[in-house]
Amino acid sequence: MEPKKPAFIPKSWDLPESIRKRLGDAAGRQRLMDEDGHLLFILHQPPQPEDDEVRKPVLIWGQPSGEWKSSPEGGGLAALDAHMESYRKNIHALDEAVEAAKSPRQFFDIMKKVNPLLRATRNLLAVMQEAREARQDERRLINFRDRAVDLERAIDLVASDAKDGMEFALAENTEEQSRFAHAAALEARKLNRLAAFFFPLATLVAVFGINPPSEVMTMPGFWLVIAAGVAAGLVIRMIPTSKS
Repeated sequence: MEPKKPAFIPKSWDLPESIRKRLGDAAGRQRLMDEDGHLLFILHQPPQPEDDEVRKPVLIWGQPSGEWKSSPEGGGLAALDAHMESYRKNIHALDEAVEAAKSPRQFFDIMKKVNPLLRATRNLLAVMQEAREARQDERRLINFRDRAVDLERAIDLVASDAKDGMEFALAENTEEQSRFAHAAALEARKLNRLAAFFFPLATLVAVFGINPPSEVMTMPGFWLVIAAGVAAGLVIRMIPTSKS
């Protein structure tokens, strides 16, 4: 029984049975099929956040006669050239986004796009390397493999820069928060010292405050009590200083 042709394969493509029986209902991972002189590249378009982890396939079919076909865009190897150019543009856009990023949130949003593209580019390189080994006399495949090497190196650098940028931004934010916390602690310490200084005096004044001021100031020992309150406040204020 002839294997059923998957929906992602163009109806006009007459692939050999040795390849058709290896295909599932979905395109699956990026890979190369080399059967009976036919090469079938199953690649993925550059991943995008809106894809929701569903990869869109790009098919390149090389026939023993030397003819190349492609889907969803036609052109054969020209479509493969355009496919790699789309990866280059995506990587370049992410590189510019890393250069412009300032906050950890911005770096995090970039890394969510970088990591899927990094995996896809590495898989693309693996496929092109396999094709290079399968057709060692096909110079065009050598050039495509070399371009895939450059793409993998470029996205790896972008991923490294994004990670380093996030770590630096986090460290910078932590340092800034530490400075704010230190300044707040100094202000709180000043307030505590003021409160410690005036607390005994305020307590004594509150006690005397039940009488009219004119009577309080003429009471025996009033100024002695005030002096004692001030002295007690100074002693309390000096306690934290001596321990710091």
